[in-house]
This record gives sequence, structure tokens and C-alpha cells, in this order.
Amino acid sequence: MIIKIGEKIRELRKKADVNQEKFAEYLGITAQAVSKWEVEGCYPDIELLPSIANFFNISIDELMCFDIMKNQEKIDMIIKQAGPERSKNWFDGTKIEMFRNAVQEFPNNYDLLYCLAKTLCFTKKPEEEKQKNLREAISICTRILSDCTDDNLRFRSLQVLAHAYKEIGEKEKAVETANRLPLARDSRDMVLPEILDGEARSNHIVQNIWLLSDMFEYLIENLANSKYKDNSEKRVELFKKLVSIEEILHEDSDYIYETLRLRAVYYWLSEDYIKLNDYDNALDCIEQFAEYSIKFDTLPEVSTYTSVIFQGQTCSKYKDLDIKTTASGSKEYLVSREIFAPVREHIRFRDVITELEKHIK
Repeated sequence: MIIKIGEKIRELRKKADVNQEKFAEYLGITAQAVSKWEVEGCYPDIELLPSIANFFNISIDELMCFDIMKNQEKIDMIIKQAGPERSKNWFDGTKIEMFRNAVQEFPNNYDLLYCLAKTLCFTKKPEEEKQKNLREAISICTRILSDCTDDNLRFRSLQVLAHAYKEIGEKEKAVETANRLPLARDSRDMVLPEILDGEARSNHIVQNIWLLSDMFEYLIENLANSKYKDNSEKRVELFKKLVSIEEILHEDSDYIYETLRLRAVYYWLSEDYIKLNDYDNALDCIEQFAEYSIKFDTLPEVSTYTSVIFQGQTCSKYKDLDIKTTASGSKEYLVSREIFAPVREHIRFRDVITELEKHIK
């Protein structure tokens, strides 16, 4: 954190209703020197700090914003302990009490208020408790939007608020809230490539392709799992298109984080092929599902892309997820879910289970 002692002095001086001339006279310096401090043009000499602190009847730590810095360090640590926002810890209820206690200690910190609102909104609970949590999340988000000036936090809070309204059945308010968010074409990611130059511009364009392809594929998944959830033929068509998109973007098959998406797609394809009684294709997809599970587990934590679009870019296979291994979970899906009963005794299915067991630690 940058120490803004000049800003602190200006704040304290105005609060005490003292002009720069009188304050400078007390310190035995010029009013111009005080003015320079307050616009962050320079810092006071270290010998003056005790006199400045005494004038405002505060400690040097408070003058130097050390208390604020320590508080921010503690807040940052609390959020770090919660893990990435997309991790299951945010949605299984284990972090609600932690964020409640943090908000009680720092009641005006909007980052912590947002964290609490999100966990309340997305945690799975019995219906009565869920409705209570949603109402509380709405109240918190409304407070953030009323008082907070950080656009990033405001936009994230709008997303939570829209979801909460939807979950309590207030669809019109949900739509109205979502419409307060900026259009994708007006976002930072769309504007920056028109402003930046050289390598910075190229890097941002690559990041945009990464982001937009991820969003595009996510929307295809949503379409398959909503509009066509009972139409296996259409779902197969959509999921095959998704695989094709990944193959176009990664002609070297240098999948890193994308390995997880392909793993999920082949799982869904295997289920749909079984529903269509196409067991040969189902077994093909089960094998691919296991292959991508094992590949993810054996990837280094950070890899570098070689395909032309993302060439040279590095990526963590975990990105913002808390998934560490997938082989054991993949085996559990295959052996426990009834949908795989028609192929469970097939030699190819048994070979998949054997291969997964080799990689379970």
C-alpha cells in the first residue's frame, strides 16, 4: 500500500478547521511546504513527524496510515484464506461464518461485504434458510451500490444482486439489475486494445480471445444444458461443435486449463450417446473423458502454449479453481452412476477404470 501522508495531513487539517498558514506557523515552515505535502509533491522531513502527530493528537503510526495498512493486510489475508471465488469453499457454506466475523470487525469494508453477500447468495441451504440468506445478500448488495465508489465492486455486486432477485422469484428486478451492467462491447476488455500499442496491445488481444472463447464455450454448454437438456441428438451436435472450437484454437492440442472443459464435454457426450443407445460412441467418449482426467492430473502447475494464437502465453492449469486431481472423481462418476450400467461390463469400460486407478494417488 502506498503511504499517502499528504492526503492524511490534508484530511486531518480540514477536520480540525485549520488553514495551511496556521499549521505551517506551528511547525515553523512555510505554507508552500504544507501545500506540497498535501498534493503528494513531497513528504515531510522525518524530524517533523512527532510535531505533526502531536498537533492532531494522534500517533505517528496513525499519521503514517500504518493502522490502515495493517488492517488491509488482515483483510487481504482473510480473502486469501477463502480461496478463489470459483472454488467450492464459496458455495458449500463453510465460509459464511468467517466472512460474518470479518464484517463484524471491519463493518465498512466493501470487499468483505461483497464476499459475504456472494457466499450467502450461492450457498446451497434448506429453502427457508436459503430465502433468508438471499434477502440478506440483497440488503448487503444494495448497501454497496449505495455507498461504494469502486466500479469493479459495484459491477460484481450487481451480478450477485441480479442472481439473488432471480432466486427469490423477483424476475423483473433481476432483469432490471442485470441491465445496469455495461454491455460486453463497452467493457474494459473491448476498449483497451483500441488504446494500447505494441506488445501491450498484442497481449491484451490474446487475453481477449482467451476470455471470449471461454465465454462462448460456456454459453454453448448452457444452451445444451437448458434448451436441449432433453434432446440428446442436439446436445451431441453442440458438444461436438465445442470440441471443434478447441481444436481450432489449439492446433497443437496444447490444452492446459481447457483440459477440464474437454473432460466435462466428453462426459456429457458419453451420457447422451448412451441415451441414444449408441454404445460404441459412448465408450469412445468415456475413454476420452478418462484421458483428459489423467492428462489434467499429470500437467505441471504452469505450462506454456505453443499454438499460434496463444503462443508463448503461460497458464496455470488450476486458473482460479481449487481442483487438484480428477482421476478419482472420474472413476467415482463411472462406477456409481446408473446411466453407465449398459456399458459397465464391457472390456473397454473396465480398461478405463483400470487406467484411472493407476493414476489415483
